Amino acid sequence: MPSAIAEGSQAPLNRLAAPSDRRFGERIRLGVLTEEISPELVDEVVELTGCGERRRRLLPARAVVYFVLALCLFSSSDSAGPPGYRSVLRTLTEKLRHLPGLCVQRLPTSSALTRARQRLGDKPLQALFERRCGTLATTVTPGAFAFGLRLVAWDGTALDVPDTPANAAEFGFTGKGGVNQSGHPQVRLMALTECGTHALVDAAFDAVARFSEHKLARRLLASLRPDMLLLADRNFAGYQLWGLARATGAHLAWRIKKNLVFVPLRVLSDGSYLSIMRTPAENIRHGQARAAGRTLTEPPRGHLVRIIEYTVTIHPQAGPPRTETFRLVTSLLDHRLAPAHQLARAYHQRWEIENGFAELKNRLRPS
Repeated sequence: MPSAIAEGSQAPLNRLAAPSDRRFGERIRLGVLTEEISPELVDEVVELTGCGERRRRLLPARAVVYFVLALCLFSSSDSAGPPGYRSVLRTLTEKLRHLPGLCVQRLPTSSALTRARQRLGDKPLQALFERRCGTLATTVTPGAFAFGLRLVAWDGTALDVPDTPANAAEFGFTGKGGVNQSGHPQVRLMALTECGTHALVDAAFDAVARFSEHKLARRLLASLRPDMLLLADRNFAGYQLWGLARATGAHLAWRIKKNLVFVPLRVLSDGSYLSIMRTPAENIRHGQARAAGRTLTEPPRGHLVRIIEYTVTIHPQAGPPRTETFRLVTSLLDHRLAPAHQLARAYHQRWEIENGFAELKNRLRPS
C-alpha cells in the first residue's frame, strides 16, 4: 500500500489548510504509485490528450489521474464491497493529512469526484498505459528467457464491468438469455504478458459476444518482436493467425489439440518431427482424399513447423497420479538449438499469464 509523502509545505488538497494553499496533486508524492508513474509523466499525457483544465480547479487533472489509479489499487480493500470515492481518496491522502501544519477541513464530495472523473475521460489513462506497458525482465530474471529469446504469452479472459446502461449497450451480456451469472456486462480482455515478470506488454478488450480471442489477438501483433518466443494455449493454433504472428519475426511455441493432423516429414533425433501446418484449402483437399481412400503424393502447402509430443504427470495430494499428453507446434525447427525437453520446460512458463490474470481478478478486483 502506498504511503503519501508531501514535498515541502504543499497541501494535498485545496480543502487542506496550508500556508501555500496549493491544489491537490500539484506536488503530491504517493510512495510507490508516484515512483512508478511520475507526476511529470501524468502531466505529459494530460497535455498530449488535451484533457488539462482550462481554469484553476479544486481537483486538477493530475490529481484525478492518481485518484482513478487509486480506485484500482484499493478496489478490494473493503470486504463488504468496493469502497466509495471518498473512502478511496481518504486512504490515498491519509499520510498527508496527518503531517504537521496540515489541517483537514473536508474532502471533496463524491459528486465532485464523479464530475472530475467525467471531465478527465479515458484518453489520458490509455496514453498512460501505452507509455508504461512493455517488457521489464533482464537476463538474470528467473523464467524470463529461453534459447536467447524473451518468453511472452498471450491469452484472453472475461471481466465484469459496472452494470450501467452505457456498458450494457456497448458490451452486452453473455450466457443463457443474454445475461451471465453475475448479471453484469462483460468484456473480453486479451493480454500479451512477459512471463518472467507478469508485465503487460500490450492489451486489448471488447465485447465478449462479438470478439473472440483470435480477433483480439490481431490487435496485439504490432507488439511482437523478433527477440520474443510467444507461448499460447491450444485455442490459438490456426494457419492464418500463425502466419500473422510469425510474420512479426517472433518465434512461436503453441499447444495444439489432439485431433489436429500433422503428418511427419522428417523425424528428428530428439523425438520431435517436422511437418506442415496446412492451409484451410489443403485441409479440405486432404480430408476429401482420406475419405475417398486416395493418397496424395505431392507435399501440402502451408507453414513448415516442428511438432513436439510429451507427457506431464500430476501428483495430487489426494488420489492417484494423472498423466496428460501435450502437443506443441513451434517455429524453432532446429532441434540442436532448441531440444524438445527444453521447449517443453519453456512452455510451462505460459502458466504465468494465468497467474497474472489471477492477480488482476482475485486480488486487485473485489470478489
